[in-house]
Amino acid sequence: MILEAGLAKAIAAGGGLISSIALIGGMAGGGQYATTTADPDRLASAVCAYVRKEPKPAPPRKRSSKTISPTPQQMANARIIISTTQGLGLPPRAAIIALATALQESKLNNATIGDDGRAFGLFQQHPEYGWGTQAQVTNPRYATQTFLSRLVKIKNWEGKPLTAVAQAIQRSAFPNAYAKHETRAQRLSTTLAERPAKPRTSRKTGDTLRLSATDFNAVRGSLELATSLGVPRATLVADIQEALNAGKLPSARRSAKPDIGQLAEKIVTTVAERVCDELSRKISEVLDPETLAAIRTSGRGAIALAAALKMIGVPYSWGGGGPSGPSFGIKHGAATKGFDCSGLAEYAWAKAGVKIGGHTSTQWNAGARIPRSQLKPGDLLFFATNPNNPATIHHVVLNIDGKQYVHAPTTGSKVQIGHWTATREVEYAGAVRPG
Repeated sequence: MILEAGLAKAIAAGGGLISSIALIGGMAGGGQYATTTADPDRLASAVCAYVRKEPKPAPPRKRSSKTISPTPQQMANARIIISTTQGLGLPPRAAIIALATALQESKLNNATIGDDGRAFGLFQQHPEYGWGTQAQVTNPRYATQTFLSRLVKIKNWEGKPLTAVAQAIQRSAFPNAYAKHETRAQRLSTTLAERPAKPRTSRKTGDTLRLSATDFNAVRGSLELATSLGVPRATLVADIQEALNAGKLPSARRSAKPDIGQLAEKIVTTVAERVCDELSRKISEVLDPETLAAIRTSGRGAIALAAALKMIGVPYSWGGGGPSGPSFGIKHGAATKGFDCSGLAEYAWAKAGVKIGGHTSTQWNAGARIPRSQLKPGDLLFFATNPNNPATIHHVVLNIDGKQYVHAPTTGSKVQIGHWTATREVEYAGAVRPG
């Protein structure tokens, strides 16, 4: 890895000297790195902190005591509201109304429970009033779609005051409360809707930074390692500058022409922005604070689950994947680099330091049987055509919270989050906790 030598100099004791490149490589594959990344929310927050330069003296400015910077999860939930609105072809005004409503009802915190335990999610929707099941209304995208489906039924909603539209949908005991969030909702809508997902042009130089996939992944690996170990941003920037001086990251050198220091800063910001967006979005769509808290206390299972979650979006490949990560499969998976279900499970638990084998037959016997009432994050769940016959097991997933799991489903799909269905109930064979 291009950055290991420089990064090694600042890891011990938050800035001491470690000169062994091999040691850094070892950390990236387990031990200390795996432990710190077992908390995906913490990793996302650390990466997002790298978007800005380290301490910048700023002139004192008066700010309202009520103005609080949104957390990565709040920003990710806001992005879901905006993208859902755009996906339905609705104008920005719809997103602003939805954002203001969610700010009032939950402060954009999907784990909020109100009204004596009867209202849930971003919009505090009541299952008993026809909004959907508790699982549905705590899915930010579903909750937004349901909110918007009622919004568009309001005659001339676009021309009415925000608070009137929100109140017509929510029927709140505080009908005028939504208006105070309109300015902030407009700001969020404008900022997030205009923010590009790809590397953007430097404001200082006007040069566009275009990193090749190889260079991007190299910097990303070092970024995640650095954030997980608490290495200061400035150290990573200096390390990249050293690599640039050594002729590394050729795509960055070709696409942008500022001085090396500016280019190193731009590389860190660009990669951190993209990884921050990706991690925050994945976490907010899948993990609420209660689930994150459970993950943090689940030992090796937490490490395994965090490793699997980071693979969301990787293609399914029949026979693909193993302890080292995605790989080309066999037969109809030979042309695809990715995971099948058991390959993903093997990879995830290898990150936790546990060998479970690469086939469901060995994984079924890789640990203790766990009753469904005692499931923890990372436990392996098995499904079979005949649940009473382990020889018919055909699928394995990693448990998230007893209602959701991460898995590699089938050819043509990608690693993704799944939910318990009637079919899964019928085919459930049991759970195993490796190690």
